[in-house]
Amino acid sequence: MDSPYVLIVKKQKSDTEEEQLLFADNQKLVRRRSRRYKLNQGMMEMSRLQASDSGNYVCRLQVDPPIEVVHYVDVQFAPKITHHSPEEQQVVKDESVKLECEANGNPTPTIRWSREDGHLPSGAEEEEGLSMTLEGVDRHVEGTYICTADNGIGDPASASMAITVSYKPEIITEKTTVRTGEGDKVELVCIVHARPAPQVVWSKDGQPIDEPGQVEEHDKGHRHSLQINGVTENDFGKYECLATNDLGTASAPIHLTGYPKHPKVTSDPNGGEETSYTLTWETESYYPILEYRLRYRRAKANDSTDLPGDWEEATYEAKEIETEGLVHRMKHTLEGLQPATDYHAAIQVKNKFNWSANAEYAFSTKKVPPTTTTTPSATQPTTTSTLPPSIPAGDSEGGVEGAIPEVTGHQMTDGAPLCSLSTVVFLLPTLLLLRT
Repeated sequence: MDSPYVLIVKKQKSDTEEEQLLFADNQKLVRRRSRRYKLNQGMMEMSRLQASDSGNYVCRLQVDPPIEVVHYVDVQFAPKITHHSPEEQQVVKDESVKLECEANGNPTPTIRWSREDGHLPSGAEEEEGLSMTLEGVDRHVEGTYICTADNGIGDPASASMAITVSYKPEIITEKTTVRTGEGDKVELVCIVHARPAPQVVWSKDGQPIDEPGQVEEHDKGHRHSLQINGVTENDFGKYECLATNDLGTASAPIHLTGYPKHPKVTSDPNGGEETSYTLTWETESYYPILEYRLRYRRAKANDSTDLPGDWEEATYEAKEIETEGLVHRMKHTLEGLQPATDYHAAIQVKNKFNWSANAEYAFSTKKVPPTTTTTPSATQPTTTSTLPPSIPAGDSEGGVEGAIPEVTGHQMTDGAPLCSLSTVVFLLPTLLLLRT
């Protein structure tokens, strides 16, 4: 070498690579980077950078003493998912499932979890971390979960993982009681969720239903219905939808009835009258309401006990009724009640079939609000006066019986006169004489 010094360029040892000597003077010593590395007049150019190009590069002049400069090259690149949980996982209800996602990139990417078309089971829109564990799963956690890696370089990377949950049937009913009447057309509905898909059958009073033409079954997705055409009294009873799959069985009852619904009291519990109270209520019934039964009693029999009073009970013919569809509205006024007193009441209604269940209610007669005592203002002016000696009747000056003495006015700060207290003393004998 003709140069008085030697220029050496090398890449220092890293966690993944050994130290590499790249150039000695102007000679390339590595072939695999020969097309991407160039040394020109003491300056090295690097092209088509890769993640592995990151590291410390040393430029050294072999003189005495050596001169050395270290350059750090940080190659940043977009994230890439390197590992994640299976794209589809099926778990059994009440078990746990762990979703994992790993990615590389420079800077180190942040991984966030989200759920397709909804919030995460925790209620959050997204969570951060390399993994996410779902404890005690049920059908509500089913769906597609997405892990997204982002470091601000290029486009984020993502991966999707779907979870399905196996569970025995779960049933809810649109109505637990259906009120109807003869000749009507009704539909009983069960909403059934299960995995694997269940088999659904209907029964009435514990017996399988087998009445072609009169009863129809309809299945649409999770909705299973039983339609009864032309209801008769024989159709009233307890129906049940029964769903079964490999993991278990579930059932739900639906009552088809002509009985009236238990009343709903609509009157204000705080009465506006001292000795009476008007109770108003409404109920549902396919048939007209014929009677109602009313019971009431004092919440406390008297002031010396916490025990309730005795029930007063009577049955009345239903006359004044407002009817709108299946809804019937009624009222009744209770007379002879005690003022400012709490009461308990119970009401039932009856149609052609039977009595409804009881509706219990608490109310009170009008209560007088407590009085409040007004404290005089601290800034109110006060007046003092000297009381004169009492003058018996007939002994007043001038000898005139019942004469009223002269009143001396005292001025307040606003100029309004105040009468002397002596006025009261002098008037008192006069009033006594007038009474005699």
